Amino acid sequence: MIKNYLKIAWRNIVKYKGFSLINIGGLALGMASCLLLMLYVNYHLTFDKQFKEIEKVYIVENNQSGDGKIYTFSSTPRLASTFIKNEIPEVAEAVRVVDYGGMGLLTYNNQHLKKAGMFADNGFFNVLSYTFIKGNSQTALNSPNAIVITESLAKALFKNEDPINKIITRNNQTQLTVTGVIANPPANSTYHFDCIMPWVQFEAANTWAKTSGWGSNFNRTLVKLKNPSALSKANRILGSLIARQNPGNTNKLFLYPFKEMHLYGQFEDGKVIGGLINQIKLFITLAVCLLLIACVNFMNLSTARSEERAKEVGIRKAIGSGRSLLIGQFMTESLILSMLSTVIAVALVAITLPYFNTLLGVQIILPLNNLVAWVVLLGIGVLTGVVAGSYPAFYLSSFEPIKVLKGFFKGGGSALSLRKILVVIQFSFAVFLITATICIYYQLKYIQEKPVGFNKNNLVEIPVEGTLQTQSAALINELKQAGAITNGTTLSQSITQSGSNSWGVTWPGKADNQEILFDILHGGNDFTKTAGLQLLEGREFSSSNAADTARKTVMINETAAKVMHLKNVVGATIKWGDQPATVIGVYKDFVWGSPYSKISPMISMYISPGDVIDLRLNPAKSITSNIEIINKTLKRINPAFPPHINFADSDFEAKFQNEKLLGTLANLFGGLAIFISCLGLFGLAAYAAEQRIKEIGVRKVLGASVIGLTMLLSKDFLKLVLVAIVLTIPISVYSLTQWLQKFEYRITISWWMLLMAGMATVIIAIATVSYQALKASLANPVKSLRSE
Repeated sequence: MIKNYLKIAWRNIVKYKGFSLINIGGLALGMASCLLLMLYVNYHLTFDKQFKEIEKVYIVENNQSGDGKIYTFSSTPRLASTFIKNEIPEVAEAVRVVDYGGMGLLTYNNQHLKKAGMFADNGFFNVLSYTFIKGNSQTALNSPNAIVITESLAKALFKNEDPINKIITRNNQTQLTVTGVIANPPANSTYHFDCIMPWVQFEAANTWAKTSGWGSNFNRTLVKLKNPSALSKANRILGSLIARQNPGNTNKLFLYPFKEMHLYGQFEDGKVIGGLINQIKLFITLAVCLLLIACVNFMNLSTARSEERAKEVGIRKAIGSGRSLLIGQFMTESLILSMLSTVIAVALVAITLPYFNTLLGVQIILPLNNLVAWVVLLGIGVLTGVVAGSYPAFYLSSFEPIKVLKGFFKGGGSALSLRKILVVIQFSFAVFLITATICIYYQLKYIQEKPVGFNKNNLVEIPVEGTLQTQSAALINELKQAGAITNGTTLSQSITQSGSNSWGVTWPGKADNQEILFDILHGGNDFTKTAGLQLLEGREFSSSNAADTARKTVMINETAAKVMHLKNVVGATIKWGDQPATVIGVYKDFVWGSPYSKISPMISMYISPGDVIDLRLNPAKSITSNIEIINKTLKRINPAFPPHINFADSDFEAKFQNEKLLGTLANLFGGLAIFISCLGLFGLAAYAAEQRIKEIGVRKVLGASVIGLTMLLSKDFLKLVLVAIVLTIPISVYSLTQWLQKFEYRITISWWMLLMAGMATVIIAIATVSYQALKASLANPVKSLRSE
């Protein structure tokens, strides 16, 4: 019986090659799109899941009150981990981690590699179970001069040598002994590094950290509980820890599951409100919808061909075939088409995955050696076949043999109505995606074109390392003399990346209960000139001014001046912590953090050398020649460190990565959804033209024009597309308005966006249907009527 099913199913597939190809093509594209999206979803859902006992691991979050809100940060005081271990018996381990400032030059046998590093307490590997290839995880960070490296770094530095106990020189000054080699961290993990060093190495490079108190938050604290059930008790103790150790400090610590941080990392007023999970849910919905669109194509084309299959069903029933056998036959055809589509879909995914990875900046692999993956893939293939073939199978098997064989059957009205509904659903989804693409594009364009407050063009940044710790001023002067730059300055961190702030700024007239969070960015000589900031009042820092170099003066931004409400800001004395400082200048606001959020008040002090050197390239020369001069000068002044130059405009563009990603995916899969929908529409139009071939012949003989016949064949489909547009507009407006609410600066949904989406859909539909309509209209009527 099964053999007979397969044989007949294959014959029908071969007999109707055109429809079979459309069905297989549509299903393959839908399944490939679904698989790509689900691989991307799985990539994020399995974030940090490679660690053992990850359900016991927590990160300490820090709730800080101010501005009438509660801000949540992952930064904690360095002292917190010790007190957590001592005061909470349920804690198995608590460690400090710093995942910034670890970029350094590693040298071994005259080989120099610049690699990213982290600093952590010696219990780090008890909390996060990285796989050790060599060395002992329990003792790897015990020595103050230890270093644990990744497998890829070990191969790069030592080739085939055994790395254990080898000496690596870091930043041309500190000798570190390799005590462990770990497997490369997966791409879908929170921490990305090439090496891990003991906490004391961080304190050695940052002496201020040794004496920092409870008010200084700069490191992450990871905690491993003996049992997750102790979470509530641990949080009760943690909530009052800072207040007990530092009276008057209202910050409250709490444990948050480390495995949830990637997907549920967005907090508002101290409570989690979501995060990347919202985007993941959107992609899951998109994947399901794309697969359903492909299934709808199958249903539509199968039921459209019902008249051709009606006599087959009638004869089969007349000679004794039951309905269940007919359902089995039609489902077999559907499953064969689905399995063929699955094979093609896997091939498409394998071909497009490298491009997809590059586009999204991820490292997804096709798990072909994973049995579970094959079972899931087979399940998707079978499920698709069952969903796509269920309605056609039950519909076709319901025909009454007497009516069919007497010729009374003319395509059921219920099938026709269902086909119309399915076409409307298909194009509704397509219209929504087109509208979303337009909205995302203009929102991104609006933010990108919004003034950023500083001139990011022709601005480059160099990290302060090696001899630049003492030679940064010499470098700037030499580059000025060489004509490569017009100005240069030193900064405490990149002008494109925020990350430092403080509650400790007070000023005359500030209310006792007023807490304002200030961003902190320190600068050196020519701070505003180099960055392209507009100096509104006063002056900027100067190395020749003793008050500036003694850090007794500050500059503030426009927002800070407004917050302080001082009659004469310049010349006013304010306090930062316990240190009084005189305001010497006010500069115009600029975007330092998220371009989607309101600009925070900012305060700056003089710094030299800082962590970053900013250089304003000479516009009178080409960028290439300027960079060439900078590289040559760096190699001479700082020979041990390979030149590393960042362009501010490129780094600033990284702020739009998430929205660009969303827009790219909307474009890509929106286009695929439209293509798959049009593929089904193309098939339906072809079938409709074929069914009306004699009618077209008669009309043409009676004088009907080609344009008139084309409109006749197209209008029914265009009506369905117009219905889809009308139904989707309110849904699109509501959904996209909700999405825009998360941005402080946003566009509004305009009528022309909806019109543009509707017109694009109509044009695409007309182009799809018109080909078949024109083909039928231009056919010779003699061929269609000669049998009459």
